[in-house]
Amino acid sequence: SQRSQRDFVANVSHELKTPLTSIQGFAQAILDDTADTPEARTQAAQVIYNEAGRMHRMALALLDLARLEAGTADLKMSAVDLTALLKNIVEKFSPQAQRVSISLELKIPSNLPTLVGDGDRLAQVFTNLVDNALKFTPASGQVTLTAANAGAEVEISITDTGPGVPKEALPRLFDRFYQVDTSRAGGDGHGAGLGLAIVKEIVEAHGGRISVRSEVGHGTTFVIHLPLATN
Repeated sequence: SQRSQRDFVANVSHELKTPLTSIQGFAQAILDDTADTPEARTQAAQVIYNEAGRMHRMALALLDLARLEAGTADLKMSAVDLTALLKNIVEKFSPQAQRVSISLELKIPSNLPTLVGDGDRLAQVFTNLVDNALKFTPASGQVTLTAANAGAEVEISITDTGPGVPKEALPRLFDRFYQVDTSRAGGDGHGAGLGLAIVKEIVEAHGGRISVRSEVGHGTTFVIHLPLATN
């Protein structure tokens, strides 16, 4: 709709304005010698570099989202060993979880089937969801990945014991740029609220679906259903 298009443009403008303001301010400090020591110039250059990186990541995420929405993203479909993929995700995040005393668990059956999909894109989905879950789960909390066979599908859940999401926010959680307070929908957009929108598009490009249930004070669960390979 025209309104969502207007909102989208306004959000992009807002997200670009913040890093641009920083870049302009610190570049000015270098040009007019306000940053008059080597340390100050190094700090200014570092801020410019970091903020430019933030804009670059956001531009890539927007491009990615546009291609996925248009159905022009290049998905490389092949047999995907879901057990190995999920184990890799947990191994990747284990050090991060240990640092903040969060228990990260994987619960999967021994006979989890092979999927047909883009392994890198599916890894992107679970990376985003686990990263989000760890960000929003307090110390001594728990993040659990569960997978199970469900008829002609496989069901994968990511559950956390974080603060939860208010009921009224749930329907908009996968919207571009939508953020719940401290950005529950963060991720690839580096806080721009693009991560979950991309996750949803990737899941749907695989013929799957994603849903979320949450209770304030009790945590959040994302549930993904992916179709099995048909012979």
